[in-house]
Amino acid sequence: MKLLRNTLLETFVTVVECGGFSDAQYALGITQSAISIRIRDLETSLGYRVCERGRGGFRLTERGEIAYQKARDILRSARDFDAELLELRDAVTGDLRIGMVDAVNSLPGLNLSQALQRFLARPNEVRLEIVVASPADLTQQLITGELHAAIAPFRNQIADLAYEELCTEEHYLYCGRTHPLFALPAAEVSPQQVATYPLCQRSYDMLVSPDLGSPEPKAVVANMEAMAMLIETGQYLGPLPAHYAQAWVASGKLRELRHPLLRWHSPFCLATRRIQVHRRAVELFVQDVKDCCQSSPAAGVEP
Repeated sequence: MKLLRNTLLETFVTVVECGGFSDAQYALGITQSAISIRIRDLETSLGYRVCERGRGGFRLTERGEIAYQKARDILRSARDFDAELLELRDAVTGDLRIGMVDAVNSLPGLNLSQALQRFLARPNEVRLEIVVASPADLTQQLITGELHAAIAPFRNQIADLAYEELCTEEHYLYCGRTHPLFALPAAEVSPQQVATYPLCQRSYDMLVSPDLGSPEPKAVVANMEAMAMLIETGQYLGPLPAHYAQAWVASGKLRELRHPLLRWHSPFCLATRRIQVHRRAVELFVQDVKDCCQSSPAAGVEP
């Protein structure tokens, strides 16, 4: 049920997020000509063009970019408003916008799939949205209200958000099969040797300490898959979560370089805004996450 509804804004936001009229017609369930009429009516109401469309393809105008951001925020606020009123009838409804970093599904101790399964098993009218981004981006989206909750290794915690530690992720240093260190006996692995080879790291989490004498990273990536791919080339060393690298190691594509100084810990936290309307859907999800973490095996992979 939509208590606050603006069909023109909903159409405009959907068109932008679908990249044009063609894909938006399936998302909206109306024809392209009907979409064109709505966008024209919106532009007439606003007094300016929000997008260019035609043979050159779809693109937002400068004013359209601003209008899209504001329209998206308004529609999210409207859905939250609807949910708050409808929850008075004890319904679990509205949007649930969750953020997380990538490659967390196999993280021991988190058990996020089980938490989602438990949440979705209840009768609900929730529209679920999951965003994968860096901890810095997740923090910003929590502050602005774009997200209701986020799970990540938040190293830089701020006062506006509440954090609850869930589990710890173990990271080791890895090399590819063609790397010079791949065949090195374990007893001979040392930080000094590591420092002589090119290193790749994640842009949002520089794990390898400069205290080891390691050089600046020669490659920077935004996610785990890109990191593993670069390590597999044999041209770079790089840190990976042990649970994520396990399959690569088992297949012989990567090798862990074991040394007491070549392992790191990333505490994972569940973050929410301190000041926000306590929506039933958000409260249930947060509790499900905490319950499933408590019932999970101990986090981490033993060396």
